[in-house]
Amino acid sequence: MLRTEPVTTAGITLRAVDAIESGQQTFTREQAAYLMHLAFDAGRTATHLEDVAEVHCAAQDNATMRATYEAKVAVRMAEMSAAADRINHQLGRPPGYRYDGGPVDWETGAPLAALVRLAAA
Repeated sequence: MLRTEPVTTAGITLRAVDAIESGQQTFTREQAAYLMHLAFDAGRTATHLEDVAEVHCAAQDNATMRATYEAKVAVRMAEMSAAADRINHQLGRPPGYRYDGGPVDWETGAPLAALVRLAAA
């Protein structure tokens, strides 16, 4: 079988880390490709097992596994709600403010309709 991705070994990884920590300013095409591969592979590995477990739990009729999955979803939803509340507070919006859609400014996240009104004033 022909491998198209770099083989990750401890030695290669340590040499890549040494190159980055030594302040190497330029990287060869191969080094850059390998570093990108390491970053991608690390992220994929970190999330793969959790994703598989979530799919498995969602598909099972086992009440304990389903309750665990639903609890994890509830925690994530609470985290997103808390983040939205923090952002709304920072932007001076009332508690419970909900943005119902439409285009927003890429840099600030402010709705474009509000920016147009401010520019016209």
